[in-house]
Amino acid sequence: MEYLDKLLSGIDDGLKEEFLKRKKLQEENFNEYKDSFTEIFWDVYLNIAELLEENSPMEQRLFIRAGIVDPRYLAKDWDRIKEIVKLVQSDTVFYADEWIIAIKKSKVPPSTFEDVIQDSMQERQIDPTMFEKEYERRLFERSIEEEKLKDLVKGIQGKGPYSKGVYVIFDEVIKAIGKLKKMDSDIKNLKEVLDSMHEKQRNLPLKSSSEKKLTEHLVVRQMVKKAIGKFGIQYPALISNYFKEINQVFTKSFVNELIENFKLIDKTSLTRNIRGTEVLMPPYIILVPGYGEMGFCWEPIEGLNIYGRGRIVVPLFSRKGTEPFYQAFGEYRWKLEKELSFGRWMEEGLTGEYYRYLEDNKYKGNPAEYFVKDYVLWVTKEVAGIQKLEKPVREIFWRYIPFDDSIKEKLANVSYIYQQLWEKDLRKRRSQS
Repeated sequence: MEYLDKLLSGIDDGLKEEFLKRKKLQEENFNEYKDSFTEIFWDVYLNIAELLEENSPMEQRLFIRAGIVDPRYLAKDWDRIKEIVKLVQSDTVFYADEWIIAIKKSKVPPSTFEDVIQDSMQERQIDPTMFEKEYERRLFERSIEEEKLKDLVKGIQGKGPYSKGVYVIFDEVIKAIGKLKKMDSDIKNLKEVLDSMHEKQRNLPLKSSSEKKLTEHLVVRQMVKKAIGKFGIQYPALISNYFKEINQVFTKSFVNELIENFKLIDKTSLTRNIRGTEVLMPPYIILVPGYGEMGFCWEPIEGLNIYGRGRIVVPLFSRKGTEPFYQAFGEYRWKLEKELSFGRWMEEGLTGEYYRYLEDNKYKGNPAEYFVKDYVLWVTKEVAGIQKLEKPVREIFWRYIPFDDSIKEKLANVSYIYQQLWEKDLRKRRSQS
């Protein structure tokens, strides 16, 4: 009972008593009382999460981290999970308990509830400050192009018929006007968004600091539900009967190794372009308890900070091998590209080209779902020379989600398909040098 005493220390006596009662009932008749125990489990989970601190008993940390209620439930499987007890430093990968504590200590801004994220009426990810800077930058760039156009027009003169040189200037003027029209269209879009955001800001009620309350434990609960999926195992406690279905434990050490390998496979999803400078900025990875079936992107950017790090969710205990890790990055990449496209995601870049591919081939449904499936094939199969993608998709990914050159060279020796793509890369580089 010492384990349970430490686990339940500090929580309400009535809740503790009810938890122990239902725990005993499910041990006597699991099938009849597992749903009842599941309800009280989450009541205790949220209660302990509110109390959680760095010096909380390890029993409470492991309960939040992995759903461990009683060591006896895992008599045969401790060797498989012993790694999760180890202290592994990381500013990218967090167990659920570490994540909640990081939020409490204001090391990371709180996550947003799923219903808020999915509310299309809320442009909550957009930072007005960043948009204002972008707007001013676009105005400055346009002023430079205006000066260039004025200089070009000055060159249009002659007493007789225009020379060939003047006709060359005509072509440059036409190009400059087209460029200015495009720049002005972008500026108008930005201005409309800014005006809308400023209006919303004026209408927002002021909140005092006293209203600040921990909500991250409730968000983690949502994350767990989504990772499990509608048809997954809803029982939350870690128990050998269900643990036998787990074929991958995403310990922090293992995830850190995956990230290192991932730098060669898809470095572009781990970096961000900040004012023309490439910065290594992977999303936060939150490892949540439960018998998970899917990984996903919770938010592609950090709150309202468009230059902030996103956050993805991977189940600590996976029923689908390493796939949830790559699913999470696939959805993150799609959402991030959309977020940074300023509303032009169907027209430009990776999402634009992929969306046109779906349209051309008359695919129906959510583009993101198709993208994530193809992305997983790209980073798990195609990277090994196993051709699973349609040719247009492979070409799009080769351009926008490129493997490291060392991988490209190996693939070029595996198949003529990859050899063509690699040779095209080399020709382009030579022409640009």
